[in-house]
Amino acid sequence: MGVSIPDVRDWREPVAQGKWSQFFGALARRVDLIDVVQPEIAGVDHYLNLARRFHPSKDRWKAAAGFNRSIARKRSEAVQRALQRHAGEYDLIVQLQTLCEPGLGRSEAPYAIYTDSTLALTRRHYLPRAQLSAKEASWWMAYEAEVCRAATSVFTFSEFARASVIEDYGCSPERVAAVGAGANQLSESVAEKEDTTPRALFVGIDFTCKGGHVLLQAWPAVRERVPDAELIVVGPAGRPKGPLPEGVSWMGWVDRARLARLYESASVFVMPSLFEAWGHSLIEAMGYGLPCIGTNCYAMPEIIDDGVTGRLVARGEPEPLAEALAELLGDPAKAAAMGRTAHARVLEERRWSDVVDRVLAHLGVLAGR
Repeated sequence: MGVSIPDVRDWREPVAQGKWSQFFGALARRVDLIDVVQPEIAGVDHYLNLARRFHPSKDRWKAAAGFNRSIARKRSEAVQRALQRHAGEYDLIVQLQTLCEPGLGRSEAPYAIYTDSTLALTRRHYLPRAQLSAKEASWWMAYEAEVCRAATSVFTFSEFARASVIEDYGCSPERVAAVGAGANQLSESVAEKEDTTPRALFVGIDFTCKGGHVLLQAWPAVRERVPDAELIVVGPAGRPKGPLPEGVSWMGWVDRARLARLYESASVFVMPSLFEAWGHSLIEAMGYGLPCIGTNCYAMPEIIDDGVTGRLVARGEPEPLAEALAELLGDPAKAAAMGRTAHARVLEERRWSDVVDRVLAHLGVLAGR
C-alpha cells in the first residue's frame, strides 16, 4: 500500500508525469501495489488550519500551515481511514516523505519511508525554505524523527539525506539506504545536434534557491568569452525586475513536451543551487545527453562527476560559474563527450526501475535477517 501527500493520481497511467507518480508506477510493475492513499485535508479543516497559522509573510504562513501538530494528526487520521478500507489486503506500507504517519494503528503492517530531504537539513542549510519558529521546528523535527525511527526502512534520494536521517534523527544505519531517484523523462539515444548554437539551459521553480541570480550575474562574463551563447530559463513564475542580460530568454513554465525539445536543443545544463538535497532536473538533463554544471556541495556531487559528466563550482560565486559555462559552451566536442557519458550513466542506473530494484533488494535483506 502506498501513502503520498504529493499528488500521484496518475501513477497507473502508462506515462506518469511527476517523480512520485513514476516511483509508484515502477513499484507496481514489480509488486502487487493495492492502491496509493492520498490524505487530502479540505473544507473546514483546511481553512481553519490556514486561519490559525496566518502570518503576513507568505513563506512563513505556508511553512506554519504545512508543518504543525494539528495538520500532521489530520493527515494521519485520513490515512488510517483509507487503510481500514483495505484491511487485510497489504503486507507493507510505502510512504513518501514524513508529513504524516502511515496511519494511527501502525502495528497493522510495517512501513517504509522514501524521502528526498529532512527538515533538519533545510533548517541547517537554507532557512528560507523552512521559516518556522524555533519551537515549531523543534516539534516537527522530533515528529519526523519518530516517524523515521518507527519505520522498517528509510530510503533517501542521496547519501547527503541519509546522513541526516542517521545523525539528526537517530536511525540505525543498517535500516537507512540511499537509493537515488529516477529520471522523469529521458531520451533512449543521443543524436548529433543539428543546431550548433552554444546554448545553456536552466530549469527550476525556485529561482533564488536554484542559484538563478548567481547565474544571471555570471552570464555577461560568459558572453564575453562566447559571444553567441544563449541562456534559456525555464520554470520560475516571477521574472526578476529590470532588463535581463544579453542572450537570456525567460520561458517560465512549459509543458513536458516543450521541455523535452529544450533539453534536446541545449548544449549544457546549469543549475548552481544555493541548496539542493538532490537535483532532479540534473538527472533529466543527463537523460538527454547534456553535461551538467552544479554546485560542489550538498547532494550534487553524487550526481555530477566533475570533469567527466559536467562541472562542479563553488556555491554562490559567479566567477567560477562563468568559467565553467564558457569552458563547455566554447568547446562543443568536450561538452558532447561529457553529455554522452552522463546519458550512459542514467541508462545504467538512474531509471525509476533501477530505484525500485534497490528498494526491494534492501527490503529483501531485512526480511531475510
